[in-house]
Amino acid sequence: PPPPAYGAYQQPYAPYQQPGATPPQPKRPLNRKVIIGIAAGAAAVLAATTVGLFLLFSPAQDGRAAATTYFQALKDGDTKKALSVSDPGVPENEAVLLQENVYKAAGQHIDGFRILESKGEYVRAEVTQNGRKQEDILMMTKSPGGEWKVGPKNFQKIRLSANRPVKSFTVNGVDIAAPDSGSASQASQLLLPAFPGEYKLGISGDKYATVEEKKALVSIDRRISDTSETLKVLPSQLLLDETKALLQKKREECIASAPGTTTRSYSSGCSGFNLYESRPTRNVNWTIDGEPTFSLSLSKDVWYIQSEEKGKATVSYEVNRGNEATPKWEPHVEVREARVSGEIHIVDGKATLKDQ
Repeated sequence: PPPPAYGAYQQPYAPYQQPGATPPQPKRPLNRKVIIGIAAGAAAVLAATTVGLFLLFSPAQDGRAAATTYFQALKDGDTKKALSVSDPGVPENEAVLLQENVYKAAGQHIDGFRILESKGEYVRAEVTQNGRKQEDILMMTKSPGGEWKVGPKNFQKIRLSANRPVKSFTVNGVDIAAPDSGSASQASQLLLPAFPGEYKLGISGDKYATVEEKKALVSIDRRISDTSETLKVLPSQLLLDETKALLQKKREECIASAPGTTTRSYSSGCSGFNLYESRPTRNVNWTIDGEPTFSLSLSKDVWYIQSEEKGKATVSYEVNRGNEATPKWEPHVEVREARVSGEIHIVDGKATLKDQ
């Protein structure tokens, strides 16, 4: 249609509208309640995101997770994982019993566990060891960075000693060097932390020495723990065999050199082959009818031969019942108790006999 005639009324500055077109509607201001609702929703989303990030990156508030990992690792025999969440409080060279090659061979491991309560640095758990349930309280430590670990106070230590200096001990068959206690020391000992379990103890490094195998028990129930053992050093079978051979050799030498008269009866190292006859004798002959037994006892670095069961020896000889001008030789036989004595010294790594 044609535009209105000149001079017709028009709204000032109103934009021209095509006939039939819908005029633009003015924008309505947002309702106050709607604005508040949107703001509250945005705040809630932001708060939830913040809490999620805080929980994701903030440290644990107690030691439950570390204690769970620790007990599970001990149950699985995984010492590496157990050490990752624990602090035994000793340098690495003193943590030898906490290594896998020692712990894997230990008996009476932890069978199971259940966390009962966790409050800050204390974690209370029910632990089963060798089929026996016992409540245990772990004392946890927290690093400045917020990392929880099983603390040093939870570790029991095995005290292992020997009644004489030894080169090394064995725990579950693994050699552990004995500390150098100095030349004046008459004993050796170790004091090392260990995980709960049963450990076989011994010595090594000396072919002439051994001990009766003993065991140490590290129990969750400290009342039944048995962690202190003193090993008595004994002669090895090799030393006993070599000592017996040395004694037999010496006896053969004594028999071969048996004196013909009492004036020469005290031959060096053959004090047992003596005749107690005041008259002249001749044709002296010794035979061993029963072997004596012996034991060895250690004092410092010397093994002393001690007679146990007596043996039996027979000596035959002739004795002059007449005089020098008109001798009268008569046969004589005596039965003696055979004993052994002496000392065994280890010289240049070899057993040697010192006669008495």
